[in-house]
Amino acid sequence: MSKNTVEQTVLEIIKLPSGEYAMRKAGEDEPLITVNLSQKVKDGLNGQSEELARMILVAGAKMMSELSMESAEASKTPKPVIH
Repeated sequence: MSKNTVEQTVLEIIKLPSGEYAMRKAGEDEPLITVNLSQKVKDGLNGQSEELARMILVAGAKMMSELSMESAEASKTPKPVIH
C-alpha cells in the first residue's frame, strides 16, 4: 500500500428492530453510531424522522472521518529530536 492510498470504509444506515437508526460498517453487525428519537420528536416531524436520523448519522460519520484524518496526519508529523 502506498503512502498516498486512503483507506475507505463502506458505511450503511439501518433501522434496528428497536426502532432506533444506526450506522455500521458494511458486513458487520455492531453499530458505530446509534440514534434514538423520542416519540415526541417523531410526532413533530410528520413522517420525516428517518431523514433526521440519516442527517445526524452522516454528520457523526463525517466528524469521525475528520478526526481520524487529523490523527493520521499528526502521527506523520516528525517529533523533534532533543539532544
